[in-house]
Amino acid sequence: MLPFILYFITAVVTGFHLWSLLSFALYGAPFNLLELVSSFGSFCLLIAAYVSLFRPHAGARLALIACLVMWCFYAPAIAKLVRTKLSSSTAVSQCTRPPLGTTQKYLFVSA
Repeated sequence: MLPFILYFITAVVTGFHLWSLLSFALYGAPFNLLELVSSFGSFCLLIAAYVSLFRPHAGARLALIACLVMWCFYAPAIAKLVRTKLSSSTAVSQCTRPPLGTTQKYLFVSA
């Protein structure tokens, strides 16, 4: 019963996530083909949840294949997120000052 619950919850959550990403295509946003492939994997995981009630080993094999298909979308997304978080980018509003010892080339106009 535990595999059914895990497979079912994972299929529903990832399916809803991918459905919400694909729904942006209605507003003109481009969609990624990997989203469609991953939604197919989520659907297969839902089938694996049902199969796991009667044939646990067959359901586990189908769930493994479905998870590998879903990872073709989630693995690059996680890698991109990690690279973005670890990169040292400067803020737009960061104050930049000239190095010490240089003359200032600013012109202050009084009104």
